[in-house]
Amino acid sequence: MVFLAYFFNAILIHQYWPHSLKLAELFLIPKPGKDPKEVNPYHPISLLPIFAKLLEKLILRTIDPDFTTNDWIPHYQFGFRLTHSTIQQCHRIPRTILKDINNKKYYTLVFSDVSQAFDRVWQPGLLYKNKKKLSAFFPLLKSYLTNRQFRTRVKEEASALFHINFGVSQGSVLGPIL
Repeated sequence: MVFLAYFFNAILIHQYWPHSLKLAELFLIPKPGKDPKEVNPYHPISLLPIFAKLLEKLILRTIDPDFTTNDWIPHYQFGFRLTHSTIQQCHRIPRTILKDINNKKYYTLVFSDVSQAFDRVWQPGLLYKNKKKLSAFFPLLKSYLTNRQFRTRVKEEASALFHINFGVSQGSVLGPIL
C-alpha cells in the first residue's frame, strides 16, 4: 500500500501519466442471436489498468468540487454527476412542462443521443477547456489524454497496439466528467 502511495504521489508531482496506465484491452463480446462471423454483432468492452482507475478516482475527488461549485456543468445535466441520476431528470421534465403549461407558456424540448460520444470527443478542444478551467491539473490531464493505445483481445490472441487519437477512454473514471 505504501508503494502505491509513492507511485501516485510521483505521478501527481511530476504531472505525468505513465504509458503503462494508458493501455486499454478491448474485448469483443458477441451479441446474442447474431452471426459471430460478422464484424458488427459484438459489444466492445474496454478494460483499463486497475491502478489507473484508482488514481483517476482520487483525481476526480479533487476536481469534482470545482465542477459543482463553479457551475461549469449546467444544473440540468444529470448524467455522470454525483448525487444526480437520469431518473431525477425523468421526473424533472414532466414537472417543468406541467408548470409551463399551467403558466400558459410554450415549452420546447429536444432530446439528443450522440452516437459514440466518448469516441468522438475532440481532444484539442477538450484540452483547451481544461487549460482554462483546471489549469493546475492541465499538464497531468494532457498527459492522461494523449498517446493512449489499445489492443483487441479475443480469447488468448491479442492484436498489435493501435493509437487513440481522439475521444476519452471508455470505462475510465475521468472520461465522463471530462
